[in-house]
Amino acid sequence: MQVGGGGSLRSDINVTPLVDVVLVLLIIFMVITPVVQMGYLVKVPPKAPANLPPSAIQDQIVLRLMPGARIFINKDEIPADQFPVKIREVLHGNPSKMIFFQGAPDNDYESTMKFLDTARANGAQNIGIIVEAAQ
Repeated sequence: MQVGGGGSLRSDINVTPLVDVVLVLLIIFMVITPVVQMGYLVKVPPKAPANLPPSAIQDQIVLRLMPGARIFINKDEIPADQFPVKIREVLHGNPSKMIFFQGAPDNDYESTMKFLDTARANGAQNIGIIVEAAQ
C-alpha cells in the first residue's frame, strides 16, 4: 500500500503567488504615479518688458577700470583721487542700487581688488561683474 498518492511529478504552475506580486506592484504604481506627475513649485522671475524706458537704461551705473589706472563712471573719466567722492554722489543715499564693474583684461588682480574695495567702502553694496567673451 502506497501512502500519499502516485509518485508522479506535477507540472502545474501555482499562480497564487504571481497574482499577489502583480497586485502589490499595481498598487505601488497607482500610488507613485500621481506623486511623480505633480512636479515641483518653482518661482520664476517676471518677464522683463520688451520696451524699457530710456530712464531705466540711463540709471545704470557702470564702473570701468582701464589700463593705466584710468577710471570711468559710465562714460565719464574720473581722476583716481576723486573716485570715492564721485561714487558717493552717484549713489546719493541709495546703497542698494546695482552697480556693474567692467575691467580691462590687462589689469592685475591687486589693482582690481583695491578698486572694488574702494567702491564698496564708499557705498556700492551690490556690484555685478561684466564679463565679455574673448574673440
